[in-house]
Amino acid sequence: MIEVEREMHIRLSREQTKSLLKWAGKITRAHVDADCEPPGYDLHIAIGAGYPSSVEAISGSSRLDLGDVDVDLLEVE
Repeated sequence: MIEVEREMHIRLSREQTKSLLKWAGKITRAHVDADCEPPGYDLHIAIGAGYPSSVEAISGSSRLDLGDVDVDLLEVE
């Protein structure tokens, strides 16, 4: 059996990207203003059968639900 190489592409919409950058920017600004190192953030992606994939951004105790995202599994050479 020939194993096919694949890549997973996860795409946020323009609005999701705009929301994420605005949210992260506020957190970064607050830390810089307090003379602290910005913490960055994690993206948690939930992928399951029978329901859309979703993503949430997390930075410390702050969370941003970005909703459904497009996930494509592409064959590559």
